Amino acid sequence: MNLMSLWNTTSRRIAAILAVVVVLTLCSLAALANADEQVAFTVTGTGVVTGVTHLPGGLTQMNFGTSGKATHLGDFTGPLTRLQDNQGNFGSTAVIVGANGKDSVFFSVSGRFERTRDKCVVISTGTYTVTGGAGAFANATGSGTIETQFDSCTGTAKGTYTGTISKPNSN
Repeated sequence: MNLMSLWNTTSRRIAAILAVVVVLTLCSLAALANADEQVAFTVTGTGVVTGVTHLPGGLTQMNFGTSGKATHLGDFTGPLTRLQDNQGNFGSTAVIVGANGKDSVFFSVSGRFERTRDKCVVISTGTYTVTGGAGAFANATGSGTIETQFDSCTGTAKGTYTGTISKPNSN
């Protein structure tokens, strides 16, 4: 085998390897882009207080049973736990479970609250982060804003989450 023939064979092998590397890179980039595709997401729901615990340091823990409707999930129910201080700060965790019992979305929420002129009503605003899920929402991500109204005299709340979530079945 002469030098020219060896050079041509080596050049073809290198070109073939480079072509495979390029194709695999493009496929990986496409998969990553699809895995993080975000779609509009709105949750509207109500909550009923199921427990209140006063904790040390002026913290209050409130547990709610929630229900409502969410885009891409439909009707849902689920628990929400809120911790708030006496300076107007709160943090919550929530899970909403779709009517099929298989699809769910996990949230963490933080924000501020303030009392209104009505001594019973508290208005909260903040942000949510989707921290995962199950079924069609496995490994979901997303974020947005929240607005809620809690009536401490009746023990009920209503609210809306508006933002984005991973496209269902994409992760």
